[in-house]
Amino acid sequence: MSAAENDSHNAKQSTGHPRAFWFIFWGEFAERCSYYGMRAILALYLTEALHFSARDAVPIYSAFKMAVYFLPLLGGWLADRYIGKYWAIVGFSVPYVLGHFILGIENTTALFIALSLLALGSGVTKPNISTLMGMTYDQQRPAQDQLLSAAFRWFYFSINIGALISQFLLPMIRDRFSYQAAFQFPAWLMVGALIIFALGKPYYAVEHPGPAPADPEHRRQRWQTLTTLFGVFGLVVFFWMAYEHNDSLWVYFCRDYVDRRVPFWGQEVAPDQLQFINALCVLIFVPTLTWFFASFDPNNRFFTAANRMLIGFAVTATATGIMTLAGFLAQSSGAKISVVWIVAAYVALTLAEVLVYATGLELSYTAAPKSMKGFVTACFLVTNMLGNFLNMGFTRLYIGSPNDPAADQGPLSPGPFFGLTTLIVIAATVAFYFVSRRLVISKANFGAVE
Repeated sequence: MSAAENDSHNAKQSTGHPRAFWFIFWGEFAERCSYYGMRAILALYLTEALHFSARDAVPIYSAFKMAVYFLPLLGGWLADRYIGKYWAIVGFSVPYVLGHFILGIENTTALFIALSLLALGSGVTKPNISTLMGMTYDQQRPAQDQLLSAAFRWFYFSINIGALISQFLLPMIRDRFSYQAAFQFPAWLMVGALIIFALGKPYYAVEHPGPAPADPEHRRQRWQTLTTLFGVFGLVVFFWMAYEHNDSLWVYFCRDYVDRRVPFWGQEVAPDQLQFINALCVLIFVPTLTWFFASFDPNNRFFTAANRMLIGFAVTATATGIMTLAGFLAQSSGAKISVVWIVAAYVALTLAEVLVYATGLELSYTAAPKSMKGFVTACFLVTNMLGNFLNMGFTRLYIGSPNDPAADQGPLSPGPFFGLTTLIVIAATVAFYFVSRRLVISKANFGAVE
């Protein structure tokens, strides 16, 4: 009997996390540390090392992120139908590692090769890690919904432990040495992630990839579920559209308009280093919300998945509203504004992220038909791709750096640009309220969709 089958045999006797969880947790920690470390310095790398204007750099960055969140469709399909989650993750981690090493070569050809490999590796592996974890709990801890929900939150926690470390350290390594040296750090972390994940193979769920059942009743139930979920997913696109400004436009805004000296300390931080606040707050919010929901609403009667995501939409509008006020203040005063503004915006955006993204990832798995869990999780991740697709055009409205040539500047200064973003999120919040009511009505159907 394999280790995974043995865990399944003893499932009803245990209420703790299966052993597979820890390999996934630490593997995901190292992988996300490498990914977010690379992303932490990529925006300024495009403008400082490769000399793109801010107005041109953001569409390139958005196109990369768009590919990262489109390729999960390929990863989910391959894993569900042919090779399984484990081999999809291991096989496509190889180009992922190569992309990290190539990125440090400072020319545009190397940049586009590296970003292509990174998008392929990250995109294909992304939906399969969380899906494999969910399958493992289904087999080894059946009917333990609270444990599964906690596992998804701790899974998300691991992502942000890695992000916190790399987002804080990589700007320092870059400033002390070079971009090339800084990109080596995530490259070797990715090697470690692959090794850790591969070692956990005996403990993961037993997989049986193959085509989904094709009888009319299965097809009807699958598409009924997907139609309901896609209404939610369509509005999540606008959450990502606003959220994805935080590691590009917010970095440029911080560079150009913010006094980055830390109050009561006086030390100046790099404009891209402030991204670590996002990861730090996730580490605070995930256990806090896990405790809060378990203590005050253990049966998820009020804080349903739909209501948690709705609150997250409203908090997103608060975060972009803070950036709007900061933009108008900088514009009217003509002086650099306090770093407190950007910190407050990151804190609010992180709370929104935990409520929308972590909940949406859980919902994608639990609501999906068994034969399509990888695909549906991939579809949820594709919402980020569509948000970045919109940003390829939308972000060109942003003025960019005041020092850029007039031809490279967009028509909207920071206040109006972030104000327009806030109005879009408010409209999406109102629409989500009505769409999510349909999700609640349809929830009873999900368990029947196999």
